[in-house]
Amino acid sequence: MSRNHDGMTSLAPLRKQRGVGLPAAIFVITLMVSISVAIQLLVSQNAEQFEEEVQLTRAFYAAESGAGFAMNALFPPTEFPLYNVTAICPENAGSPRVYEFEADGLRNCSAEVSCVTDATVDGLNYYTITSEGICNDISRTVQVRTSFSD
Repeated sequence: MSRNHDGMTSLAPLRKQRGVGLPAAIFVITLMVSISVAIQLLVSQNAEQFEEEVQLTRAFYAAESGAGFAMNALFPPTEFPLYNVTAICPENAGSPRVYEFEADGLRNCSAEVSCVTDATVDGLNYYTITSEGICNDISRTVQVRTSFSD
């Protein structure tokens, strides 16, 4: 500070003043842009992972449904005796059988189901049903080993 001719103190001349406002503002803006870009990347990755999880779940349920169809064909419920006309075991006729789903949750999904007779013990057949659920380009496989005695 300097004294002027009135004996009062005044601020230094403007040409000697140095400010940090502009560099600080540039730093803060750069920091905020970096944080927003990082958040955007995280949100984008999270959305992609969520979509993949949804497709994996849909493919799993398609595979489970296909295995259920095969179980009903092998061991038709008493209230639906004609179900056995679509059985794919033990002859494995038409295997793998393809089921196309049209329900809202499984639309554009399918299941490829095959069945083999593993063994026959004391007149009881043991089967392995393999069902692959496919939704878009994601697939999940369910395998069921079963037998049934009256």
